[in-house]
Formats: sequence, C-alpha cells, structure tokens
Amino acid sequence: MNTNQLTEIELKVMYYVLHSGPAFIKKLSVRLNEDIEILRNSIKNLQSIGYLERVTKTLVDYRIDRRNKVTKHRNHTYYDLTREGRLFMRKFEGSFAINLKPPYKQV
Repeated sequence: MNTNQLTEIELKVMYYVLHSGPAFIKKLSVRLNEDIEILRNSIKNLQSIGYLERVTKTLVDYRIDRRNKVTKHRNHTYYDLTREGRLFMRKFEGSFAINLKPPYKQV
C-alpha cells in the first residue's frame, strides 16, 4: 500500500505504536489529541489492511531501552503492528511531533 492512501491519523497511530509499543484507543486519543471515534475508525481500517492487530496476550511488554522493559497487565484492547505494518513503517521516511515519553517520565 502507498503512503498516500493512508490518512495522517493512521500514519500517526502506526508511528506511535512503532516507537512506544502496543496501545489502546483511549491512550492513543489522549496522546495524539484526537477524537476516540475517529481513532476507532482508523484502527479498523488499519486492521482491514493488515497493518494492525489486536494483542491477544494478557501481559504487554513495553521496551524502555535495549535491556529494560516494563510488563503491564492488559485491561483494555491493545493494538500492535503486524509484520506488514513494521515493514511499511521501515520504509516510511516522515516523522511526527508526538510526545513519546511515558506519562510517569514527564515532569
């Protein structure tokens, strides 16, 4: 799929998930400052294309750096990039002004 066929919000969602790990819709809404319904539709579209998938595990790992990770129990429906989504984002040359710092590190 071509980058021109994805909306800016869909690209932001994929960019955020690539750099921050699996996320749920409400978290994405706050972090990207977008409406929940718009994000829900964008995620459905990305799932139908095959770029996003639901995380089926009950525990989700967030990488802090190469050696450290945080494990969190899944209370919401999390979404992560598929292999195709990661390959697509590898070719993506743009970037977005998204605050990728976790809330506990923002001071």
